[in-house]
Amino acid sequence: MEAILKIKGLKSYYYSGQNVIPAVDGVDLDIYPGEIVGIVGESGSGKSTVIKAAMGLLGKNGAVTRGDIYYRGKNVLEAKGEELRKMRGPGMGMIFQNTGASLCPIRRIEEQLYESVLQHEKISRFEVRRRALELFEKMKLRDGERILKSYPFELSGGMNQRVGIMMAMIMNPDLLFADEPTSALDVTVQAQVVREMVKLRELFGTGIAIVTHNIGVVEYMADQIAVLYQGKLVEYGTKEEVLYHPQEPYTRQLIGAVLRMDRG
Repeated sequence: MEAILKIKGLKSYYYSGQNVIPAVDGVDLDIYPGEIVGIVGESGSGKSTVIKAAMGLLGKNGAVTRGDIYYRGKNVLEAKGEELRKMRGPGMGMIFQNTGASLCPIRRIEEQLYESVLQHEKISRFEVRRRALELFEKMKLRDGERILKSYPFELSGGMNQRVGIMMAMIMNPDLLFADEPTSALDVTVQAQVVREMVKLRELFGTGIAIVTHNIGVVEYMADQIAVLYQGKLVEYGTKEEVLYHPQEPYTRQLIGAVLRMDRG
């Protein structure tokens, strides 16, 4: 089976004024169809940088200085403009850390959803609405009509995060990146959102790369786990290998520091 995403020898920096700040160094990562990969490590370890680089979202202050990133055989680092837009949305989707903060507070969810899809394809409002309601139904989320008519400030943090998942999934990408998608939520809602993300894989065969500092989250949902420390990939293997037979002291430290998510 061919990998959806192949990252080889990734090295990147961020620039702050005259300072050059190393972000990741020599990271290798493959993600296959329907596979869930957990990328874990403490703050500043380079987790988010890896997935932002894969999406071409490092911004003006970030740069990849070495390595390759291929999405379905196409070089992400060489893609520009229209080609990069075609990779995003229909190919790769992103769930951000705090969706509620990234949504416009004075515009209804339905309007923002429509404009998000319109960036990638010509489509009617009716079709976007139909897709959204169908996705809500498949995810067994009630009140789809009410949610679409709501403003972000009228919804809970957990529901706004579900809206973020829907915005990323409405074009049915084959690869979904999630950047700390549960960190702003309470424990009960965290569990609900994680279960819903696993359901995306069951329903659509979506490959998922989830960035988190929470070992409990990846224990529940991941097939493979990549452990980053100070920008380097220090351990990478199946969930069973990394969590139950870790080779690196840093991995053992992470596992010991975090309570595991209840599987109930």
